[in-house]
Amino acid sequence: MNDTGVEITAGLGGFLVLFGLALAVWFLGRDLTRRLRRMRRAEDARLEQEQQAREQRDAAPERNSRRDEPEDGDPIG
Repeated sequence: MNDTGVEITAGLGGFLVLFGLALAVWFLGRDLTRRLRRMRRAEDARLEQEQQAREQRDAAPERNSRRDEPEDGDPIG
């Protein structure tokens, strides 16, 4: 089939390029996973802080309900 007798293959150079690309993809995937985990932890912490602030804000009117009464203790006013 090949009358010239020359065999064309990727050889060692092709293997090294493909191996280098595979390593780059692996490192990029690992870095992306680490960044996504860090972002997820930061978002969870932010949501937890918001929830705590919301709970404190909701509890504040219960503690401040006595402010409606006169300060001298006279309930009539």
